[in-house]
Amino acid sequence: MERLPQTLDHPTAQEKASTPSRELPLHTVEAPPATPGSAFPEDLATVTTRELRLLCNRTFQHLDTDHPALEAREQYDALIGELERRERQAAQRGSADSARETFRDNALFSRFELFRNGVMAGYVQYDMRGGHVLLLHSVIDPRFQRIGVESVLMQAVLLNAHRRRLAVRPYCPEAQDFLAAHPRFLSLIPARQRRRFTLLMASRAEAAPRDDA
Repeated sequence: MERLPQTLDHPTAQEKASTPSRELPLHTVEAPPATPGSAFPEDLATVTTRELRLLCNRTFQHLDTDHPALEAREQYDALIGELERRERQAAQRGSADSARETFRDNALFSRFELFRNGVMAGYVQYDMRGGHVLLLHSVIDPRFQRIGVESVLMQAVLLNAHRRRLAVRPYCPEAQDFLAAHPRFLSLIPARQRRRFTLLMASRAEAAPRDDA
């Protein structure tokens, strides 16, 4: 598979001082206008996934203000937790075995790690700079390469960044490929680099061979 050209600013390059751009919510679905008095569902398990995402966006808008409501953080964490639970269930559906996957941020070695049944299946090396997490490269154990572990790992990394309200700067080809295939995560990239990344994806799509050729 052809990798995207890595023309994003490299983390070792000298960066000009700039005011960090305001982070956008993860999902691009437009949420209804926030209503401070609206009731929060008592049982999130009864809410559809689409409604959960809309609620997540709306709650994020409350958090992204100078004076967020006290209960907004608790509600936001509950929504993210329910979405992640459903993501895990969807990934496990149809699986012939009952493998248990565990994701963690190993701050000591600056890497996001994914374990499968207690064995490290892969990790993503990162560098943290302020409110930005730089994804440098990923490593997948050859024993797990054919069962979709890389996709599970990348999704967990991006959901973790979203939950911690971190901007993502993808330098490794694996992260770029995942973002190209899952554009709902593109809002995690800072605005300036997101525009450049979108152009790179469009350029690659035009250069790809056509099936009807």
